[in-house]
Amino acid sequence: MHEPLPIIRASAMHEAGADATTLRRRTTREGPDRLVRVGPNAFVHHRRWDAAGPRQRYVTRVYARLGRLGTRATASHDSAAALHGLPALHGWDVPVHATVPTSMYRGRTDTLVLHTRPAAGHDRVPAGAIHVTTVPRTVADIALVGDFRSGVAVADAALRAGWARESLHAAVGRTARGRVLASSIIEFADGRSGSPAESLARVVFRELGLPTPVLQQPFVVGRRRYEVDFWFPDEGVVVEVDGLAKYTQSRYRNGRTQEQVILDEKRRHEALLAVPAIRTIIRLEWRDLFDLEALALRLRSAGLPCAHRPVRSARDVRR
Repeated sequence: MHEPLPIIRASAMHEAGADATTLRRRTTREGPDRLVRVGPNAFVHHRRWDAAGPRQRYVTRVYARLGRLGTRATASHDSAAALHGLPALHGWDVPVHATVPTSMYRGRTDTLVLHTRPAAGHDRVPAGAIHVTTVPRTVADIALVGDFRSGVAVADAALRAGWARESLHAAVGRTARGRVLASSIIEFADGRSGSPAESLARVVFRELGLPTPVLQQPFVVGRRRYEVDFWFPDEGVVVEVDGLAKYTQSRYRNGRTQEQVILDEKRRHEALLAVPAIRTIIRLEWRDLFDLEALALRLRSAGLPCAHRPVRSARDVRR
């Protein structure tokens, strides 16, 4: 479970003379004691905020809001995904989501979205001072929103983490609005997708009407074993989805420099092309999955049949 930054709440600081007005003033001035407002009467030291990544900042906003709503509220949807370490195709610049009893519902604002689908005891777990929906319930909630791409990315991650597909289906429920589409999202999900980019690519291939690729297909060249992201055996085409993290983040480099990573990828590419069954390799970046017209042209040029014309762009994903 992802943790928030230390939150300073005005209500807990009255004895020290730091009321809400005083703390708000500290958000407008420069210096070591400057604060960042993360919710109603909730603040974080600016140095911690500046050093945090987008997910931790969002998680902090979730805790700031849920602490204010009370114990009957449950972090859900995007907010639960952030706490559980699940992906978000649209990033973390989104409102806080909470599931509450109907009696607490008061509409939506730019920073807070409330939901009322009942969350039973088995649908929520404690996370420090707040509660959050379980991973299956979180996947179901996001799938029920109806965005196939976001739903698949989250469901893929849950399956990859070891959650059973049956538990995801069960969390959808038999009477929930949108359950047919949600069930199809969960059925399409595949834990072999190694990243959100691969999950999005699978959905994009589906939208373009491509044949179903083989995921994580192994090839042995010499004494080395290589797995490729997508393998289209009838066409002899390999598709790899590369993200910048592979080259820039130390956890993916395994002690190698960026230059070494690039050289290793080049050698891997050349080794795979030596496999007789592989006719060509297409390397895609995240941005390529946003421009479906250009992507369809590339795929067709490589010999992959795109049965459908592009009808949308990943940039259109909104909630």
